[in-house]
Amino acid sequence: MNTAAPNTLNLYLNEIGQHELLSKADEVDLADQIRKAREASQTMEVGDYRDLKELRQLERLVNKGARAKERFILCNLRLVVSIAKKYPVPGSLELEDLIQEGNIGLEHAVEKFDGRKGFKFSTYGTFWIRQAINRLIDQHSNLIRIPADTHSALRRQLREADATSPELSVDMHRINALTKVASLDVPMVEDGDKDLHAVLASTEQTPDELVTEWHHQQLVGKALAKMRPKVREMVRHRFGLDDGVEKTFIEIGELVGVSAESARRAIAKALNELASDQALNPAS
Repeated sequence: MNTAAPNTLNLYLNEIGQHELLSKADEVDLADQIRKAREASQTMEVGDYRDLKELRQLERLVNKGARAKERFILCNLRLVVSIAKKYPVPGSLELEDLIQEGNIGLEHAVEKFDGRKGFKFSTYGTFWIRQAINRLIDQHSNLIRIPADTHSALRRQLREADATSPELSVDMHRINALTKVASLDVPMVEDGDKDLHAVLASTEQTPDELVTEWHHQQLVGKALAKMRPKVREMVRHRFGLDDGVEKTFIEIGELVGVSAESARRAIAKALNELASDQALNPAS
């Protein structure tokens, strides 16, 4: 950023302030247009249309979806700024950098948002915006890391101690949570399965409260630490906690050496156990 950045930022804030905020009905309508455009694009890619007339209809849906996406993004740029301003900015970065990265998360959220589920976009988008900003800050932060060999030795010693000293089991879980990397901001799958978001949150909480609680209390890490290693691996694959890519039960089975049905049952059982865990659902 150059020395003119403050003026540039002010101009940017004035510009995005000209876009009116969306109503919930607007969000649902625009998300529907984006979804239809995505489906139309997929249909065009595989050539699954009858004639030129249908092709033109698909093209119109794609163009309409592109306009809807642009409007959706423009009307939510202020959300990115409000979130970015809450972060302490590392010395190697400026606020504009956080905003720019947050905008990438915003675009991803707009592409994936399903207005039919009843959540406000601000709740859903916050996950993706924070994830993008967090990654940027992580890349520029000075972190104290345990060397890999020391890390492995520590975990091995803790496992051995845990086997003979039951009183260490609580601390063992805590250290497991600290020594595992879990993505806290990845929105969950949309195929009807229970998601971690729903499992770990009290049904009495509002969506905004869920987002805040997840981000600050790191419930995902705590939940994973309670699982057996193989089940934990399957859950991480299912919800894309490592790479952001959600996997099917068939893919998970191939990765861990079990059948798709065994993977499905193991994950369902783990999520049901988490749903009834009072430590993870303090308000229930």
